[in-house]
Amino acid sequence: MFVGRSTGFTPVAGEGIPQRLYRFKVDQEVKGDLGRTVDVRIPVKRSNGGQVVAEDVAAGILMNQVGGGWFTTRCGITDPGAVLAEIDQQKGNPIRLVIGVLILGAVLAYSIRRVKRRDPQASLRR
Repeated sequence: MFVGRSTGFTPVAGEGIPQRLYRFKVDQEVKGDLGRTVDVRIPVKRSNGGQVVAEDVAAGILMNQVGGGWFTTRCGITDPGAVLAEIDQQKGNPIRLVIGVLILGAVLAYSIRRVKRRDPQASLRR
């Protein structure tokens, strides 16, 4: 998974379905170690007008490795914001929860201790 920009394509023969081998300049890796450029095969189905990836326009690419090369479909090409949102999710929520519970416990322990130490005759009365 990455965000990148197409630099062009080469038509290639596929098994029953023609394909295009797109070369992408990787703007940001999301998952995996891809390098600066990556080649991705995309099938060209006439029924949906063929898959055309505009050159030099950022796109989020979700792909799989098939037969030693990268492959995606029309559904695997998405808005780059959706892909980047995957990596921007907050991490560490369980740790924050534990810290919050510890702080709450400390405040309660301090409050209970203060109440027990208070002189019963010095209570405020109205």
